[in-house]
Amino acid sequence: MAYIKKILYNGGFFALVIYFTYRMVFSKITFEQIGQALLEIKIHYLLLGLLTSFAMVCAEALNTKRNLKLLGVDKSYFLCLSYAFAGNFFSGITPAATGGQPMQLYLMHHDHVPASTGALALFMDLGAYQVVITSLGLFGFIFCFPIIQRSLGSFLPVLWVGLVLNTILLASTFIAMFSKKFSYGVVNFIAKIVGALRKDKGESFQKKALQGVHQYQAGAAILKQHKMAYLANSCIMLFRVVAMHSAPFWVYKAFGLSGASFIEIIALQAALYVSCAALPFPGGTGIGEQAFLLYFKELFPAGILSSAMILSRGIGFYSVVTFCGIALLVLWVARQKQNNALAKGVKLYRKEPSEH
Repeated sequence: MAYIKKILYNGGFFALVIYFTYRMVFSKITFEQIGQALLEIKIHYLLLGLLTSFAMVCAEALNTKRNLKLLGVDKSYFLCLSYAFAGNFFSGITPAATGGQPMQLYLMHHDHVPASTGALALFMDLGAYQVVITSLGLFGFIFCFPIIQRSLGSFLPVLWVGLVLNTILLASTFIAMFSKKFSYGVVNFIAKIVGALRKDKGESFQKKALQGVHQYQAGAAILKQHKMAYLANSCIMLFRVVAMHSAPFWVYKAFGLSGASFIEIIALQAALYVSCAALPFPGGTGIGEQAFLLYFKELFPAGILSSAMILSRGIGFYSVVTFCGIALLVLWVARQKQNNALAKGVKLYRKEPSEH
């Protein structure tokens, strides 16, 4: 019931954000404009965009399977795909993507994956993810700086804040993984501050933080032993993130536009992503739409910019959340039927008279 209540709460919050996003952004666009834009586009590029989004989810499942196998737990790719569905759906509907990993661990627990193993597998994935998104964000900022400077104007500090926050998070991840003494010192220092502000929270914070540090360091030990395996995971992660950032490119091609290269659009989207990723909004909803209108106003003509934004966010975010949510619902129904069948079988077995 606690998980159901949390899902309903986060789902309600997500719906509220969607409503305000509609009021602020989508209400300015008429269905006539969208319909006219859809008549002019090359639909096969949008289908390629949707396939790329699905490939992103598949790549995440592949990395999860590889990490679990590296830790001695061999699960089928289908099960790992269900974890990827959960990660993408709950990350999409919870502030700052905080709900994805807990729900993945919840599903892993039901599949008899030890909590410590599941958490370590996800932490290893998170480390590669932070490296890739921060590196691509910095590359995008440097590669597309003239466009970004002209497009953002007075909003340029927002990108700086996003880059700084992601760089701090990346540095913190590596410090926790490879510097035991320093990370323990930081945790104890923060715990003292928390304890001074809230005496009842200091000790619990310290305990949870130290558990996280232990998991990161266990992950570092695994990485040192299996460098090539982690390199392969990082390459898969790079593919996943590039696929995640590719939606504006497919929309750009769908409108028959030319002049901007694949690398340029990916770099620009990577810079956009790091400027919004750290903000506490589900999937960057609202912020992502407004940021697109700023970042891409030099690549898309003014007449189709709003339509391009809707299509891009639809392919890269809303379609992924919707598809993963439906897939999770189907899997949940299938599991319930399986559990009911097993329970029925147990009852019938118990009713059978014993032979003497």
